[in-house]
Amino acid sequence: MTRDDFLRALEEVLQISSGTLKPGLSLSEVPEWDSLGIVDFQGLVDESLHKELQPERINACNTVDDLLALVADRLTE
Repeated sequence: MTRDDFLRALEEVLQISSGTLKPGLSLSEVPEWDSLGIVDFQGLVDESLHKELQPERINACNTVDDLLALVADRLTE
């Protein structure tokens, strides 16, 4: 899965418009990034990338780049 594919899949689970999530975007600017959004992200990572993330690591993320860094080892160019 590429970085762009992952972002589109995350937009789908968060139920936001395609193209909304871009590198550098602050998660505070995404109203859907709440406790349910975090659970949705965790589920997407687990199901699509077969990676388990600790909730503390996700909670420490402030930007889309931070989220991508958590899964970078599972994404392709």
